[in-house]
Amino acid sequence: MRAEGLALDRRALLSAAVAGATLAAAPGLARSANRYAALEALLDGWIAAGKIPGAVVAIVRPGRFRPDYVAAGTAAFGGGRPVDRATLWRIYSQTKPVTGVAVVQQVAAGRLALDTPIAEVLPEFRAMRVLLDPAKGLDSRPAEGPIRVRHLLTHTAGFSYHIMGNDPLEQAYRRRGLLPIGNLGLGLSPLDGPVPDLDGFTRALAELPLRFDPGTAYRYSLSLDVAGGLLQRLLSTPFDRVLERQLFAPLGMKDTGFTVTREQAGRLAALYSWQGTKGEKLDRPMLADRGEDSVWLRPPPLPAGGAGLVSSAEDYARFAQMLLNDGMFEGRTILPRAAARQAMANMLPPGLFFDRVKGYGAGGQVILADSRTEASGTLPGTFGWGGAAGTLFQVDPLRGIGVVLMLQGLALPLDQGAGLQAALNREFPADRIPVAA
Repeated sequence: MRAEGLALDRRALLSAAVAGATLAAAPGLARSANRYAALEALLDGWIAAGKIPGAVVAIVRPGRFRPDYVAAGTAAFGGGRPVDRATLWRIYSQTKPVTGVAVVQQVAAGRLALDTPIAEVLPEFRAMRVLLDPAKGLDSRPAEGPIRVRHLLTHTAGFSYHIMGNDPLEQAYRRRGLLPIGNLGLGLSPLDGPVPDLDGFTRALAELPLRFDPGTAYRYSLSLDVAGGLLQRLLSTPFDRVLERQLFAPLGMKDTGFTVTREQAGRLAALYSWQGTKGEKLDRPMLADRGEDSVWLRPPPLPAGGAGLVSSAEDYARFAQMLLNDGMFEGRTILPRAAARQAMANMLPPGLFFDRVKGYGAGGQVILADSRTEASGTLPGTFGWGGAAGTLFQVDPLRGIGVVLMLQGLALPLDQGAGLQAALNREFPADRIPVAA
């Protein structure tokens, strides 16, 4: 696939239809002698069904960074390099918890508060307006309150996403190039306008009205991209360098970033899409981006704090380890304990929920109800999020595990979240863990 400017070359995408799937699991790491039989069976089943060519699961427990890995398959359909802990994956919205934690680090340092109006750092948001009727047009009224830092972390700022529909506001986002989805919006949305840099993004966004008053509703949005702009302006440092300084270097996440180097390209898994160019479901996946000539080999116009990172199972397991350790990693404090717990706690305003019954923390969902009796049930306090290409991560403090799932497929025809959770429930039974009512 090639991109000319910022227009996705759909003909190249269509011409790269996959000829077939690798049906036999080809583990990239030594298997665990059935130590994780349920996880191994899960990955092998997905591969045998032709849904993905390969996947890796990383598991961490409190204390030292001594992860376990379950890996199966290859980085592309039709054979090739076995996947392992160092394989690189486009993690899309799994970028959001990283950005959210970086913001909480600045809250812990005293440079921000959760209730700081973002206009104190980004003055372009000082006089926001709210749509009168989101379905009819961009007519608006003055907002009843300011956008605060916590609103950015929890998708309650009033923004939307260009992928959240086709109302006038989403159309305006597309016209202005406000499309911060990775290096390009591969397989997700047409690109109607050039993508600005991060400062241009926040300024252009501030010129458009909000969908609702800040703090009054939840709507999945580009608010974590605004959070990246907030950090960049607050620290007078490019956002990618902020993440490198605050998280990637201290955690040893050497393979995580917004761009893949030529040396890394051989480790970048192929990206597939199960959705056609008109949004139709496909019986067989199409190749959307190859490691060898990936668009991620070029710096993105906008380092997307909501969806731009590439990472490995090992790197992201380091991030999960730090959160599971209440902010500690290998003897170093990356985040004070209270701040780490705050990042993984529900920050939604009273009366608001994500997905009807869940909370939301610093860029990820927070499980509020005990549903362990269900096959794919979860425990309260579990924090995590996923990405558009099927990646997932969670930190379960009660069970004492952090888990990262890396695979690569847009619009995957499987429920990998429920499958992973059911396998984890078999690997780590929670029937003896007391939870207060």
